Amino acid sequence: MTDTQFTVTGRASGTQASDATVTFGDGTVVAEGTIWGANGCKTAELAGVSYDGDADELTIAVATTDREGAGDGCTQAIVEIDYRAVVTVDGGLPGSVTVTHDHGDGPTTAATATR
Repeated sequence: MTDTQFTVTGRASGTQASDATVTFGDGTVVAEGTIWGANGCKTAELAGVSYDGDADELTIAVATTDREGAGDGCTQAIVEIDYRAVVTVDGGLPGSVTVTHDHGDGPTTAATATR
C-alpha cells in the first residue's frame, strides 16, 4: 500500500444501514459504503488498512467515531454515514478485499470481493 484516502460523502437520518461495495481499479482498490452512527454527533473514520500477504487479502476497516466539534446537543436519531475509501497499491492488486464496519460493538464484515 502506498496511499490511503478516506472521505465522508454524506450524512443523513436513517436506519442501521451497513453495506459496502468494492471495485478494483488501475492500482487502486475503492470501497464505498454506508455505516450507521448512534446519533447526530457520529461520523465515520478509516480505522485501519491491513494486508495479509499469505492470504493475499486486503482489509479496510471503517468505524464510527464522535464528530469533532459536535458538542453535546446531538440528535438522538440514527444517522447513515456514506463514505469512500481509496487504497493505492504497488506491486499488484490483492486477490481479495474485506471491508469491516465497527459501530462501537466490534467489527463485522460489510463486504467481501475477489478479483
